[in-house]
Amino acid sequence: MSDGDKTNDEVRRKLLKPKVTEEEALSILVDLYIPDGFDDDVNNVELPRAQVIQALDSYDDVNYLVKIDGTKAVLKIHNGVESGQYIAAHARKWAKLDEDDRPSNKDASESTTTSSIIDLHTAIFAHLANPKYNVGTGQTILPIKKSSSSGREAGEDDTSVCIRELSVVSSEHSPQQLVIRLQRYVDGTPLCSIPWFPIETLLDAGACLGRMCHALDDLVASNPDALLAAKRYHAWDGRHLQDARPYIVHIDDADRRKLVTNVIDEFQRTIVVGEEWKKFRMGINHGDFNDGNLIIGSDMKISGVIDFGDTVYR
Repeated sequence: MSDGDKTNDEVRRKLLKPKVTEEEALSILVDLYIPDGFDDDVNNVELPRAQVIQALDSYDDVNYLVKIDGTKAVLKIHNGVESGQYIAAHARKWAKLDEDDRPSNKDASESTTTSSIIDLHTAIFAHLANPKYNVGTGQTILPIKKSSSSGREAGEDDTSVCIRELSVVSSEHSPQQLVIRLQRYVDGTPLCSIPWFPIETLLDAGACLGRMCHALDDLVASNPDALLAAKRYHAWDGRHLQDARPYIVHIDDADRRKLVTNVIDEFQRTIVVGEEWKKFRMGINHGDFNDGNLIIGSDMKISGVIDFGDTVYR
């Protein structure tokens, strides 16, 4: 990927961020996940079977906290960049299958373009659902109905997500085919929102990280498509610190500019050119294991880990 493509990718993420209202989110929820729509009499449920509670913070996607039959979930509408990659990958997948009307027996290395970060998320959520790993995360809720206007190329083979034509921030680029996923809500409070917690909470966070690393190592060994999807360029991957250099000019304070420049220079000299990176173990990495993505239960222990948007192989 060229320097221009790297910059354009981040710009496009902002332009192609979904622009979806609560009313539209409710319509999506009912259409794809509630077979009986707004029938409040089903199972004697008095409240609507589908509710949109509130919008949640997100960098370049749109997330809504919702309820289905009283159960909390998160409705995620992916940005146009990752949605486009998903659609293109599945189009290529079907093209390969159509060559001989059966799965190809080619080397796994040739399937790099038939998987995407959204497919990686699906694989991770399914993998971490195994209780032996003891890592809580929002498991995917399968749609009742598939809704796509683009046929097989849009991922008809994937039962985990759906696709809808929706508006994005840039009116010039609207509408876009966007991928939709519904996940179970991880109950608890983000660690960053807790003013005081015992040292045992941090110990539990470290143990949780260790378990997750082992689980993702198992995923690498058992799922070659997940591994290929994780081997991607991502601007937030620490290996690509050099690519942050063009943004230094936007730092107003001269001392801070100098500090950031020195850090990038030293990283490039020691880690990249000096090849110190070869000493690090490689694997699928969550990429954003911070106090905003660690959910704490009432017992002050880690109840779950969220936000796998920065997951890469590094």
